[in-house]
Amino acid sequence: MKKNALLTFIFACIPGAGQMYYGYMKRGLSLITFFCLFIMAGTLVNALVVGSIIVWMYSFFDTYDLIRHLAAGEPKDDDLLLPGSWDDIKAMLPQHNKLLGWGLIAFGIWALYDILISDWLTTALTHYFGYGYVYDFIHGLPNIVVGILLVFAGIKLLGLHPAKKDTPAEDDVLPPYPGEEQ
Repeated sequence: MKKNALLTFIFACIPGAGQMYYGYMKRGLSLITFFCLFIMAGTLVNALVVGSIIVWMYSFFDTYDLIRHLAAGEPKDDDLLLPGSWDDIKAMLPQHNKLLGWGLIAFGIWALYDILISDWLTTALTHYFGYGYVYDFIHGLPNIVVGILLVFAGIKLLGLHPAKKDTPAEDDVLPPYPGEEQ
């Protein structure tokens, strides 16, 4: 069924609406839910508003990707865009993507700097650790938690976290050479 190109473009500009216009209701619902969650989370932690922009861009280009697959006669499944486990998340990411890990660490450090250094230092100098300092600490706590979580996620993605090396990993175990006994 041929759809109107102008309506397709208009709906593609609204997260999830383009997918729903082409009959992908679960996929569209997932995208609009993610978009709204990032907007709401951005009211608490300003840095999370960036996630809504990412969801918007993904939704826009996903609409045209769905059209391409429909035109080729290979429609995609209409499924929720939620990874089920950490293994599913790792499968979506490239095997050796260090750039994302370093980006998460940099973004987390920037969030921590923004709340700890720039805001609190100014507050501490103006209020001399009075009531305003305690209020700003409590108000900035969500930013601190998000910053720390971003740094830890980046460290985990890069594989820089300390791991026990008592037993070798599956990749470290090599099979014996032919004719060699263990």
